[in-house]
Amino acid sequence: MFARARVARRLQRGRAAASSGDTATARDHFAAALRTARLGEAWREAGQAASSLGDLARDAGDWADAEHHYRLAATQYKRAPRSARSVGARVQCLESLGDVLLLAGRPWDAYREFQEGAATAGVDPARPAGDGAGFVTREDLRWTSHLATAAQAAGRRKLATEHYETVLAGCEARGDVAGQIMCWKGLAALAEGMMAWNDVAHALYTASNLYPALPEPEAHTREWVQCLRDLGAVYKTLGRRDEQVRAFKLALRLEQVDASARTDRDAGQLTSETMAHDEHRDD
Repeated sequence: MFARARVARRLQRGRAAASSGDTATARDHFAAALRTARLGEAWREAGQAASSLGDLARDAGDWADAEHHYRLAATQYKRAPRSARSVGARVQCLESLGDVLLLAGRPWDAYREFQEGAATAGVDPARPAGDGAGFVTREDLRWTSHLATAAQAAGRRKLATEHYETVLAGCEARGDVAGQIMCWKGLAALAEGMMAWNDVAHALYTASNLYPALPEPEAHTREWVQCLRDLGAVYKTLGRRDEQVRAFKLALRLEQVDASARTDRDAGQLTSETMAHDEHRDD
């Protein structure tokens, strides 16, 4: 009990120091909290301290130190009494560990950590492709997407394709348009790696047609324009000139509309600021 109280104080001071930008002091507090927690067998608190040290290392770009502390944190959480809180914290550690390994250029190691994270979270990566759409959760899609990204980065194209298709089925079942666009773009990148240009064109064409169905399509105009430009470039490779011209014309028209909307918004903001300034001066 005494150890937990000391650790809690150290963690609080470490978080305060991190919030104020004093990384060195935060690191000292978290390291002290980790030592005390491990000696006192306060495993959940030890996991919190190690995870916080991992966050500091990740933000500093020290992938090796971040990996070490995230692995340590996951181990401490596994030793803690099982609860929704300790399991959730371990899942978050494994997700952060996978992200760090991707950044470190070790995608297949990241894939294995994402697999463990999905298993710990109780996620079945195959579930989104099942018949029971009601059982597809956001967690199913999120973790399967992690696996697809890692497999793609590792050059396991067939495996990545299977994962993307699984996520796509789940996103279609949930009506998740943004998720569908992400999957089609991922499939396009995989097909491009194999120089399967017709498949690339199909994937990008499908993705470009989904943008109008987004809740706020105007907020994604630049992304939509880039998708159309990529599609036009693929059509050029395939020698499909008419479709190439249509894609580039639509991209240009969207750019013009977006530029006009931005000009109107800037003018409206300037008018509002001027009126507010005049009212303040009159007062």
